[in-house]
Formats: sequence, structure tokens, C-alpha cells
Amino acid sequence: MHAMKYNFKSIRFKIITIILSFCAVIATAVEILSYMITRQHLTESQQQSAYINLQLIGGEISSDLSSALGFSNWLLLDSDVEAYLTRISGFGPDDIVERRRFTMDIWKHLNDEYALSAAHDMITRFIASTPDGSDFIHVASVPGSTTMAIPACIMNMDCYDELVSSYGYTFTGLYTSPIAPSYSVPVIPVIRPVKSSRSPVTIGFIYVEISSDIITKHLDNIDLPKDSELYITFGDHITYRYEDGGFTEASLPHGLTTYRLPDKNISLSLLPSASELRARSKDQIIILIIILLFILLAGAVTYAILQHMISVPVDALISKLSKVGNGNFTRDEKIEWENELGEIGKGINDLSDNVSALIKNKVEDERTRQALEYRILQSQVNPHFMYNTLNTIKWMATIQGADGIADMSTALSRLLKNVSKGTDNLIPLRDEIALLDDYYTIMKYRYGGTIELAYEIEDEALLKCMVNRFSLQPIVENAIFHGIEPKGSAGRIVIHIYSEEDETSGADNLIIDVTDNGVGMDEETIERIMKGDESSSNDFFKDVGVANVASRIAFTFGNDYGLKAFSKPGSYTTIRFVLPKTSDEEPDRTDRSGIARNGDKCGQYE
Repeated sequence: MHAMKYNFKSIRFKIITIILSFCAVIATAVEILSYMITRQHLTESQQQSAYINLQLIGGEISSDLSSALGFSNWLLLDSDVEAYLTRISGFGPDDIVERRRFTMDIWKHLNDEYALSAAHDMITRFIASTPDGSDFIHVASVPGSTTMAIPACIMNMDCYDELVSSYGYTFTGLYTSPIAPSYSVPVIPVIRPVKSSRSPVTIGFIYVEISSDIITKHLDNIDLPKDSELYITFGDHITYRYEDGGFTEASLPHGLTTYRLPDKNISLSLLPSASELRARSKDQIIILIIILLFILLAGAVTYAILQHMISVPVDALISKLSKVGNGNFTRDEKIEWENELGEIGKGINDLSDNVSALIKNKVEDERTRQALEYRILQSQVNPHFMYNTLNTIKWMATIQGADGIADMSTALSRLLKNVSKGTDNLIPLRDEIALLDDYYTIMKYRYGGTIELAYEIEDEALLKCMVNRFSLQPIVENAIFHGIEPKGSAGRIVIHIYSEEDETSGADNLIIDVTDNGVGMDEETIERIMKGDESSSNDFFKDVGVANVASRIAFTFGNDYGLKAFSKPGSYTTIRFVLPKTSDEEPDRTDRSGIARNGDKCGQYE
């Protein structure tokens, strides 16, 4: 059970699982994408096919409707129709015979033209009537009402006012014939005003009744599946669903393919069959399933191959790591294959060699450390004896008026106290300057006041930053003995304290420049002292040099920090401290450095 848990958590199991999962995700994504694209293609193909069918049928319907409208246009322009509507009201009671003969002549003329018209089979009847409906001519190919109320029936239609007053003609829908209500076939009414050819006066109207067979005979030619739906829409007025040879008012559903008849406000809409689409998609789904199975099979084969390619070298690497853990650091060339795992094996062998070398170096370092500790113990003296002796010298000097000896004794006493009792590696910069002032006091008397020490502090807050203990003193000592003393004349040391932003990291660093006006150094000398090859003085701090300070800074704060040296032979030398700005956690320490702020000279005790 524990072994199974380990296997599930192993990297090789995770790698193989990730690869197979990736294959499965890719396969699923490809399948879904392929299905969606295929589905969309089939849908578009079905819609395109439906649009073409509607376009063919709609063209035929449009052509027939144009023929019927053409006949109505002929009626509007026929001179006999205009003559009838103009003259019929002029016959009196005594002109009955002449009136009938005149009307009969017009009727025969219209009937003959109707019989010869290409729209004869599409128009069931037409009527030319005076505006008030008192006189009219009725020509029909199907039975209907013969009463004198025919024009009134037409004028009572809902669409009459809209059609008789409109410019041109629009189709408003399918209606029951107002003249033959028992006629089962719906009709499309055409009602248009008749204008006089001599003036814009309306002299009557014509009514043309177009049978809906003009549409159904073409719609019947469309072979529709059971779940497909066909609609016809007349402008924005009304929509009908065509089903079983008849029309039913309905609302348009979504997903329709629509074709608008040219130059007419009639649209044909078809809802494609969902079952037909499913039938077309079935074969494609089968193909996609076969592809998915093939990808899964390829994934299984890949799993078997990866299992063999990864497990064997991983087991060998684990065995080697186990030997290393047991202390066997011998190099095993068998795990250095020509692949990535071989690189890991080579790394393990290199690590074994490095660990072996590190152990040897550690032993040597320990021996060196013990020797250094012994040297430190040898150099120590009894602190209490030294303090008591120096205090005695101080009071004796004070009694005898030797202030210089008293100052030097006090400074040396504080220095020895810090050396013997100080254990902190980091101290505030103000305390380090205080130690430097004690050292400078001794040097000032030693050189008879020919050495001047000055401070330039740009921000008082920088004195709270933490620095390494005894880091400034070795640099100042180096400036005195190797810079100013060889010069043979008075010298000046300036310590400039400021902050500066690092160009690479953007960090705000503490910068301390220690500059002397001594003999300067060439590049070779700078390189030698930075490496610790310079000859040390025989002073109290002989074991602490520039290289030692640089090493302690890098060890404490990291390799990005340390010392830099700039010098011009015969002119100056600057040793630059680059430190992080780490604040003092004890803000109110006593400042006994005697520093004169804002760039004034300090450390000069009178």
C-alpha cells in the first residue's frame, strides 16, 4: 500500500500522466472543434440549399404575381374602362337601352381581353367600379354574388382604405373573397384607384382578385421533411405557415432561412429540418469517434514506450542517489546516458565528486580555524589589567598637566574595550565613527597634528545604518600609512557619507567614500591590496586589512556589496563602501564621536 502511494507521487508517474492527459485534452478538443466545424458546415450547407430552393420557387411566384399585376395595370390604362367610369353616370332614366348596350360592349371587351391574358388562370375575377359603387362591371371565371352590393362588400374590406390610397401597390395578406365568401380558396386582393387621363381626379377603382393558388402551386413543388416548416410573410402585416396545402396565421420562429421576392413585399421563410441535419451529422460523428479511438490507442502506446524509457533510467538514478546517501561517492559512468536523464546522472556524479572534495576542504578549514583561534588567544591580555593600567596613566598625566597623554590613554582604553568586549558584527554607523575618532586621536598625537580627518554627512539618518565593526579604521589606517606618510607632508582624509540608488536593482544603498590626498596608487597596487597581498603594519590592527574588510562586508550582506577603489598616482585615493541601508533598531544611542555635522571638520580634539 505504501509502495502504491509512492508510485502515484513519483515524478515519472506525474510526467506520464501529464503527457497522457495532454493527449486526451488535445483529442477531446480536436473532436469538439471538428464536430462544431462540421455541424456548422452542414448547417450552412442546409441553409444554402434551402435558400436556393426558396429563390427558385420565389422567382416563379414573383413572375406570376407580376403577370397578375400587369393585368391590373392594363385595366388602369384601358380607355374603355376610363370611358365607362366617366360616361356611365351620364345616362338618364330614358337611356336604359343605350346604357345597357354601352355597358355590354365594355364588358365584352374586358372579358375578351381577360380570356386572352396570361393571368387568366391566376385571376378569379376583376371589377371596375365608380367611386361610390353605384355602377360597376364585374368579370369573373368562378361563381360569385350577382347583387348590386358587390362594390360595398369590397369597400368594407379591412385593407380597402390602405390599398385604394397607396402609391403603387403592396400585398397585405390572404383574404376570404368578399364577393364569394363560400369559395374555399383564399385570395390576394388588388385594389387600385383609377385616375382620369385628363386630370388627377379619381374616377373610380378596380378590384382584381388573385387566387392563392398562384402561390400554393409552387409551394407544393417543395419536398419538405415532416419537421420542416414553410412560412410566407406579406410585408410587416401578417405571416402564414403553409401546411397540407393551406395557410395558417403564425409567428416566425428562430433559425429561419428567408428569401424576399424581388420588387415585392413578400418573403418566403423555411425552417430547415433538424432530423435531416442529424442524419447528415451521423456519418461525421462516426468518423470522429474512430479518430478519437485512434488517438487513445496512440496514447496507450505512448504510455508503454514512456514507461520503459523513463522507469529504467530513473531506477538507476535512484539507486545511485541511495549509494551517495550511504557515503559511497565513487563515480558511476553507467548513468551518464546520451539524453537529458544522462545529464542528470552526470550531475549526480559531479555532485559526488564535489561532496567528496568539500569534505576534504571542510577538514582543512576546521584545522585553519582552530589555528586562528589559537593565534587570537595568544594575542589577548587580561582586559582588566589593561584598563586599570591605562586609567592610572590617564590620571597621572592629568595631574602632571599632560593632556595629550590623557587623551591618548582614554582613546586607547575605549579601543581596547571595544576589541575585547564587543561581540556584535554589525553596529550603527555612529558607533563605528566613534571608534574611528578614538583611533584618530592616537594618530593625531603620533603625527603631531599633521593629519586632518573631516566628515561630510548628507543625511543625519544615515548614521543609524548598520555597518561591520572595525570596518572604517583599517581603511583610514591604510590611508595614513600607505597614502599620507610616504608623501612626507601634512595630509587630509575626508569621509563622505551619502545614499545612492543602484542602477541595476534600483535599491537605495549607503555609500561611504574614504578619500586621502596621499601618493595614490596604480592599478596593480589597487588589485594587490584588494586581494590582501599588501604588507601590513605592525600596529595593533595588523591582522585586519582592506581585503579583510571587503570579505566581511560580502559575507554579511552578499556579493553585491563590498569595497571599490579609485586612485590617481600622486593625487588621491578613494576607497568606496557600498552597503545596504539597514536601520539601527535602537534609535537613541549616545553619540560620543565628537562629529561636527554638515561637512565640518571633526575628530580634532584640542
